[in-house]
Amino acid sequence: MKTKSYITDYDHLIFFAYIVLVFIGLYMQLNISSVRTDMSFFYRQSIWFVISLASVWFAFKVVNLGKIRKYIIIFVIITIALLVLVLFFGTYVKGGTRSLRIWKISIQPSLIARVVLVLYFAHILERKKDFLKNSHPIGFLRNFHPLIVFSIIIFGLILYEKHFSPLVISGFTLLSLLWLAKIRFSTISIILTIILICGFLVIKFGPEYRNERMEIYAKYSLFHKIFNKQSDYQGEKNYQVKESLISLSSGKLFGTSPSRGTGKHYFLPEAKTDYIFAIIGEEFGFIGAFSVLGLYIFLFYRSLKSSNKKENLFLRLAGYGLGMNIFFNAMVNIGVGMSALPSTGVTLPFISYGGTSLLVNSFSIGLLLNISAKRTNF
Repeated sequence: MKTKSYITDYDHLIFFAYIVLVFIGLYMQLNISSVRTDMSFFYRQSIWFVISLASVWFAFKVVNLGKIRKYIIIFVIITIALLVLVLFFGTYVKGGTRSLRIWKISIQPSLIARVVLVLYFAHILERKKDFLKNSHPIGFLRNFHPLIVFSIIIFGLILYEKHFSPLVISGFTLLSLLWLAKIRFSTISIILTIILICGFLVIKFGPEYRNERMEIYAKYSLFHKIFNKQSDYQGEKNYQVKESLISLSSGKLFGTSPSRGTGKHYFLPEAKTDYIFAIIGEEFGFIGAFSVLGLYIFLFYRSLKSSNKKENLFLRLAGYGLGMNIFFNAMVNIGVGMSALPSTGVTLPFISYGGTSLLVNSFSIGLLLNISAKRTNF
């Protein structure tokens, strides 16, 4: 007689933080759309919200993480295939070909790749846990080479699509997973050095716009004035960063209120996506912006706490990775809005406009709830 497993408890606070962030996102899309030409973006995001809730339920209640490991290599191959399809049939938007358009739906495989890589790394690190003690550089190459091979293939394809930000977020996440799995420090140091060198070469000798973004960052960086540098702040290329800082500084402690916010009136063209945090800071002030930041920190903390309780290394590492994926993504977007990081096209999880982003991150939340769940067999 087959036994059935029933969920008796799970981390409700993860779901609470997720729901609050999603509703903040819906409100901000309504807020921004209300002063623009039409409400279509808000309507589309509302539809994606319903679909995303279904994905949370599916990942939480239906997915069996123990069984899904058997097919993880298939998911990796499918992800690579989708990234290759983007190169041939993708839609060119804002300097890069990053998405596949199926009917009226735009899908970014690079976002899916970030989640698949986390699960794949967790799977391999758990399967070869007996080799972790001997994970010095040579031993790592010998025993964990599948991680290197598939990472290079996926990262190379994403880089060829001119989508640099997922590489930064995923790179930090996967490197952190290696550290949490107790891979030797010497190995991690070598990997980090290679990543930094490759990153420098990609920026220095890659498309011109990346160098331009670094030059703009040098002007507007939070740390710029510490060195009393003088710069020319004129020019169209500076526009987005400059307007973002104007919006944030206008909010002061309590904000201007939604009725008096100016950034969303086309002063910030990417107000609903990359620079939505600046609109939050302008209209709800430091209090509102810090509250949103606090929600991401709280969600990250609960993800780590619930995952840390798991004895199974795969579940523990998967939970760590999924939580870091969302948190690092949020920190990069917020850092760009504050000019603490160079400008890059990355959305704010659950809040920015974007169907694929909301769906993938919601699915990750479902998996985190799945990992946190306590089950009873009947």
